[in-house]
Amino acid sequence: MNALSNAVILLLVGSVACLLPLSNRVRAGIGVASQGLATLLVWSAIAPVLFQGQVLVGELAWAYPMGKLMLRLDALGAFFLAWSLPMTLLGAIYAVGYMRPFMDSKRHLGVHYALLNLTSLSFILVYTAEHALVFLMGWEIAALAAWLLVIWDYTNQKVRFAGFNYLVSTHIGLIFLVAAFMILYAHSASWDLASFGQWLRSHPGSERNLVFLLLLTSFGLKSAFFPFHSWLPRAHAAAPAHVSALMSGVIHKAGLYALVRFVFLMGQPDEWMGWFLIGFSALSAVVGALYTVSQRDLKRLLGYSSTENVGIAGIGFGVGCLGLAWGQPTLVALGFAGGLLHVLNHAFFKCQLFYAAGAVYQASHTVDLEHLGGLSRLMPWTALSFLLGGVAISALPPLNGFTGEFVIYSGLFNHAVSGVWAQVALCAAGALLAFVGAVSALSITRAFGVIFLGKARDANVHVANEVSRWMLLPMGVHAAGVVLLGVLPTLGFMLVQGATEIALALLPTRGAAELQTLSDSLTRIGLVSGALAAAIALLLWLRTRAATAPVRPTWGCGYGAPNPRMQYTGASFSWDFVRRFRGVVVMLKRRKAPMGYFPDDAYVITDCVDAVERRLFSVVAHGDESASAISGHWHEEDPRLAFAAALIFIIAIAGLVVLTGGALP
Repeated sequence: MNALSNAVILLLVGSVACLLPLSNRVRAGIGVASQGLATLLVWSAIAPVLFQGQVLVGELAWAYPMGKLMLRLDALGAFFLAWSLPMTLLGAIYAVGYMRPFMDSKRHLGVHYALLNLTSLSFILVYTAEHALVFLMGWEIAALAAWLLVIWDYTNQKVRFAGFNYLVSTHIGLIFLVAAFMILYAHSASWDLASFGQWLRSHPGSERNLVFLLLLTSFGLKSAFFPFHSWLPRAHAAAPAHVSALMSGVIHKAGLYALVRFVFLMGQPDEWMGWFLIGFSALSAVVGALYTVSQRDLKRLLGYSSTENVGIAGIGFGVGCLGLAWGQPTLVALGFAGGLLHVLNHAFFKCQLFYAAGAVYQASHTVDLEHLGGLSRLMPWTALSFLLGGVAISALPPLNGFTGEFVIYSGLFNHAVSGVWAQVALCAAGALLAFVGAVSALSITRAFGVIFLGKARDANVHVANEVSRWMLLPMGVHAAGVVLLGVLPTLGFMLVQGATEIALALLPTRGAAELQTLSDSLTRIGLVSGALAAAIALLLWLRTRAATAPVRPTWGCGYGAPNPRMQYTGASFSWDFVRRFRGVVVMLKRRKAPMGYFPDDAYVITDCVDAVERRLFSVVAHGDESASAISGHWHEEDPRLAFAAALIFIIAIAGLVVLTGGALP
């Protein structure tokens, strides 16, 4: 634990140093340097845990009533730390290029880097916590740091609203988490997570079910599962690109970590929990995918795809839960290994896509698909990066998005599933997963084609050249990871193997052969993916060697004056598909009909609105009207009504305490 403690101290010192009265360039250098050194320290600590099966344990003396704060790092926490800090480091490097306009301004850029350091610190606390207080402390630091990072452009009212929306949502999730912890403390008389686990394993029943639902709601809000996702697209659209990348790819993976951690603490979950998690996750994946097809804001599109991908990982974890409930080691290995592999792969390709979106924004000052076009000629490296990330997010071989989903498919269609109805239900989940993959491919084809191909759609959007190397470097590292984890999936399996072994150890009879079988399958997938990648590279090389074909104008059916407005727009590209799901995807259309003989201001604009958010605002508006109507019947100067309402509330709370036998802490 010494290396981890030193990393925490280094990140704190780096945060303070970033706030000193120095130039913004020096502050940025301090932030990147402290992130890099902390990453090296963390990797020196987690390497034995990941590859040698060690478990690190530590404790910190604390005042009464908390006592000793226990820290523990096992293979599950080490897996999340292994890529969380390096990716935050890459985000800090990307910020040097993305924040270049502020380097010589009066804005205090050191605050931004200090918050990135605190984000890395929160990972260490959450992933090593064995005490509920340490866990909540890291959880809250991550939430507040992310909120402050989101509202960097705080002078913009839309940015402030997006930040407020995120702050409220994450603290609603915190309320559910604290409620679950209070129930667990009331029964276990301890704040240690191990004591929570002992009670959860020995007391199946309604109270354990309630704790599971409270935790799932909290973690669902943290990771933006549907229908708790509405804060996500707003926050991603408002935040700087590297902050959006870290929120989607890294920060909110803490919710998935906590979900898996408490499933492991539970030991053997009830069967309904596995089915509930699969259904909840499948709904999230389907709805998230459908919303990606209709977005005109590129960052909102990528935000909804995060809801889709956490749902895909959740399906894998649900299969693992069913395996624990049924005592099937094959399902346990495939479910948890597949889900964790997808978490890792998603972190790589989602950060890459957000970095490419940030490059587009810095070059063109917009991420509106309807105003972009033809950027591949001006920004070839950004276009290539987006293309690789798009193929990966569509789960197509030979890139890394394929491997995790293949393992999840193997769990859904596995012969270890007993019972006809169970097989039918899991096959239906597999069919939904295939549908999600197809919709994701449609969405990313639409985004890439509209942004990077064709011609510029708006004459007011000017793109000079490619972005700086500070921004291209993180994109290149993530692209290399996407390719490497695709053709060598056993590298990813080495990181998740220890966590999968923890899951298998929960079974009465541990299955050792399942991990070897899974490793062999991934090796074969790697060989096929490598051969496919080599074939693609060969075809591209042959294409460059071939004689250049003469360039001819495209036949326009006799029309002699083509212009960029004749291209497909993002809305027209997906309109036929979207209208088939108009019950889920709500589209608003604004139009102005042409008037006169020479109209010049006619337009048709279509926007997709979030159905959940729209309904929430509607409920709030009606509630405000109802409250105003009720208050209108009261006399404002009569304090007796307020006193009576408060007295009734106190009596209700006291009655609840009496009915529960004083069990409420």
